[in-house]
Amino acid sequence: MKELSDRWVAKAEAHMETAKRELAIKKGGNPDAVCLHAHLCAENYLKARLQEGDIDFPTTSHLAVLLYLCADVEPEWESHRSHLSKLSAINRLIQEPEENATLDMAKESLELASTFRASARKTLGLKN
Repeated sequence: MKELSDRWVAKAEAHMETAKRELAIKKGGNPDAVCLHAHLCAENYLKARLQEGDIDFPTTSHLAVLLYLCADVEPEWESHRSHLSKLSAINRLIQEPEENATLDMAKESLELASTFRASARKTLGLKN
C-alpha cells in the first residue's frame, strides 16, 4: 500500500478506536463523539482507497461525493450507499447546536461504520 494510503487507514483506525472507547463509557460518554468518529472512520477509508487508486479528490467530508469518486475502482461499494448516507445524515444532524445524538444513534453509527470498514479493509488487502 502507498504510504499516504496507509496514513489514511491509520487515521480511520484511530477514529474507530475512539468511537468504540467513547461508546464503552457507561457514565459521561459522549454519543455525539461516537457519531463523529464513526463518520470520520468511513471518510478516511474512502480517502485511502482514492489515494491508492491515484484518484484526486477535493477537501470534503461528504461521504456520497467520496463514494461517487470511488465508483470506477470499487463499483461494489455502491451497496454501502444507504449506510454511508445514513451515517452522513446523523453526522449532519448532530452538528446543529440544538441536536444531540442518542445512545441508539451512536450505536447505529458505529455499526454502519464498522460494516463499511470491514469491506474497505478487505478491498485494501488488510486483515479485519
